[in-house]
Amino acid sequence: MDRDLTLLQQANHQPVTLADYIYPAIQKQYVTILTLEADVLADDDLEAVHQMRVSLRRLRSQIQAFGSILDIPRVMGDKPIGKIARILGKVRDLDVLQDNFKTYRVDLPDAEQIYLEKVASTIIKRRRKDILKVKLMLEERDYQYFKLGLNNWLNNPQYLPTARLEIGSILPDLLLTVVGQVFLNPGWWFDLDLGLEPELAVTQMLAIHGETLHSLRKQVKAIRYLMEMFPDRYPPRYREYLKDFKQIHQLFGNIQDNIVLDEFIRKALGKRAATKLPTLYDRMARSNYLNWQTWQPIQHRYRQSETKRELQLLLIQDIIHNLHE
Repeated sequence: MDRDLTLLQQANHQPVTLADYIYPAIQKQYVTILTLEADVLADDDLEAVHQMRVSLRRLRSQIQAFGSILDIPRVMGDKPIGKIARILGKVRDLDVLQDNFKTYRVDLPDAEQIYLEKVASTIIKRRRKDILKVKLMLEERDYQYFKLGLNNWLNNPQYLPTARLEIGSILPDLLLTVVGQVFLNPGWWFDLDLGLEPELAVTQMLAIHGETLHSLRKQVKAIRYLMEMFPDRYPPRYREYLKDFKQIHQLFGNIQDNIVLDEFIRKALGKRAATKLPTLYDRMARSNYLNWQTWQPIQHRYRQSETKRELQLLLIQDIIHNLHE
């Protein structure tokens, strides 16, 4: 939210409400999406697809988090946004996959390079098909209705009564609800098998619990996007938690990229892909292990009740302050 607007409202004794934060957040994503359309259609800058997808994901997180206090049309709801983001996501996944593939491919033995030519060719063909689907989607009626619905809401925003409450009385409920779901995810409690070699242990962990860890990443991403809207409401310690969530999001994103690459290679080369590409798979296993090493101290810290309670108390500081007035 614009800090000058907050100060102006406070000077005029007007309560700052959740609606004051929601509107500019949604508007920002809408403007970004519109701005990036031409670049996505031109397909000259790979970042355009990425940034449009990120804006849609942020918008979706906002719609999900504020669904109980917003009166929004169905065309700009969770499902339509998710559908658009998934179509863009297929192209983005291929772009990331191609970048990772190029990095891992450097200095691989000639025997493996032969197999990798087939994989590289498959990536290029898939991307041509998927970027065409994106371009068609941007011209389709559903996408146009989504933009129209969003534009209409921004021109005449509709809220349920709780959105007009003073923000200090409602924000803790909102953030604590999402944070609570993150802390309940069992992914915080998975440990490596100490009887195995470290890299093999991580590989086994991902094979068994990969889906749960991916769900933890998605939950952390949601709370990260939500918390990024309210840094001015809290002291600097809040930003430290936000930094942690951003790092978790990135670490498990790196691991997920390797999982996607593995799945793609196996589809292209068959079940014996790891036997055909032993050096490449060793490098992916090493990458996953290094990311896991960085994750472990964060994981350990958030297992501690003190860490979680500190964040929870931080989020309800306004309530605590009012109790002592």
